Amino acid sequence: MTSSWLNDDTTIGHKIVRAIMFLTSFSWTFNPIQDYIEGGAPIEKVVTRMIPMCCVAAYCLFSHRGSQMRQMFRPGLWPLLWYVFFGVVCGLTSAQPALCAWKGAEIIIMLMWVSFSCYDANSTRREFIAMTRLIEVLLWVTVVLAIINPGLGLRRSASVIPWLQGYFPILNPNAVGFLSVAAFARLLFFSAKAKPLRLAFITGTLICSQSRTSYAVTLLVLAVFIIDGLRSRQTIRAVFALSAMAGMLFLLLGHHDAMVHIITRGQSEESMDTLSGRTDYWEFALRYVSWLGNGIATGSRSLIFVTGQDTFMRGSVNLHNSYIEALMGAGIIGAAPYIALIGFNIIRQGYRAIAHPSISQGLFLVMAIAFAARSMTSVVLAVFSYDMLMLMIFFAWLSHVRTDDNATPPAKRPKPVVYKKTLYEQKSLQAPP
Repeated sequence: MTSSWLNDDTTIGHKIVRAIMFLTSFSWTFNPIQDYIEGGAPIEKVVTRMIPMCCVAAYCLFSHRGSQMRQMFRPGLWPLLWYVFFGVVCGLTSAQPALCAWKGAEIIIMLMWVSFSCYDANSTRREFIAMTRLIEVLLWVTVVLAIINPGLGLRRSASVIPWLQGYFPILNPNAVGFLSVAAFARLLFFSAKAKPLRLAFITGTLICSQSRTSYAVTLLVLAVFIIDGLRSRQTIRAVFALSAMAGMLFLLLGHHDAMVHIITRGQSEESMDTLSGRTDYWEFALRYVSWLGNGIATGSRSLIFVTGQDTFMRGSVNLHNSYIEALMGAGIIGAAPYIALIGFNIIRQGYRAIAHPSISQGLFLVMAIAFAARSMTSVVLAVFSYDMLMLMIFFAWLSHVRTDDNATPPAKRPKPVVYKKTLYEQKSLQAPP
């Protein structure tokens, strides 16, 4: 593929600000309970969050395309702005209202950046590919740090792969897993330099992530890749993906007991339906969902003060569900439109990939599947994070592209063959009897 958007031709300043935006999205941490009681803004938060985000906002506003900021008020993104507004307003009475206001500002700045950099279909694809390149660099750095410092490197943990008993904890297993899925999908669907080596490396980080959700999504990625290859009559692609799926299943051959043990996180059959205890969080949190929430990024943490359970007294709360987290933060009024937007766009991309098949549509269908799985097991689509940054790029793709430029055109009906008579036959018919 020789499309121009595969090459990043943006300015050096744009590349620097993009890297700042990407790295800042990892600055989110779960603050201890003392931060809610004492308040304040430690210098670490100012350096890793506020100053970089202000630089990104200034670049977007004062650059030559600053006038494009009006794109973020497109009707399709109003539900997101509605969610942020109610999340901040409801946070005025929360344990830490300043945190609610700042997390809302982060989402708005992220939306400014996406509106600034993803102004059409080609720029959106270019930005997505550039982000996955940064993901690959981050994964390489993670592995190198794990080798240099074994104490922070491969931490022991039971694995579905018998000969692999550990994972990379520098980011956290789920984060490494989702990052690996995004980079893996990009390399599968688009051409790249040193593609076999990079695919092998990403596969290694994916296995080491030991994330059940990431494993399941990877199988779906390969399935979509197979279907896309068969529809475009590229048999080699389909055979490659089938071989990869067979290889993943072969690694598990003969270790069914260990696989079930990891999938259930060692729980008994009676407690398998609790998803490692997460449904206990969901059931408890849903009792406190109301029309008005408790503030964006602090909604679930308000449960610390209303329960005596040990689970919620560890200093931080993670509901492992973006939808419930959004409902706790902005309430039903604020979160329902945003949740509906996510679900509608995921279904919308599925329809587009079927009606207008292409490599780009297939890639973003894979990302839609990943977002659907990620939103059910993590809160990262309810707060500012790299997942939400990728989700905004996905929304930008949907807003710019009605049908992909590289979509497979529908087959045209063949024209009927009309028999043309020869000149001799025409003269013979015109001649008088």
